[in-house]
Amino acid sequence: MFFNRAEIVPENWVMQSITPDAKHLMAGKNQLSNNDFGYGYQWWVFDGDEGEYAAMGIYNQLIYINPSHHLIIVKSAANNNYGTTNDESSFREKESMAFIREIVSQLSANQDAE
Repeated sequence: MFFNRAEIVPENWVMQSITPDAKHLMAGKNQLSNNDFGYGYQWWVFDGDEGEYAAMGIYNQLIYINPSHHLIIVKSAANNNYGTTNDESSFREKESMAFIREIVSQLSANQDAE
């Protein structure tokens, strides 16, 4: 990561931070985890070939990064029901990611049409 052309975070550290390093941290269906998202150093990582990752906070805020499309999406939220159940009905991260991935898909389709 660069700021005014000076590297402030080494690229190899960024790559390590979004690379799960244990079987239970891998993205996708996983018998060792109850979550489809993978996990690095405070980053959630996702299946697929776009290298997407996100920081997800309590109450459903998130920062989504998709290097393949040079895209960052920030979602501000204040879900008062966050974490009141042990399922997606109060966490809503899968719903948020499905919505964001649809935005990315539509943006990509529009760019391809140009």
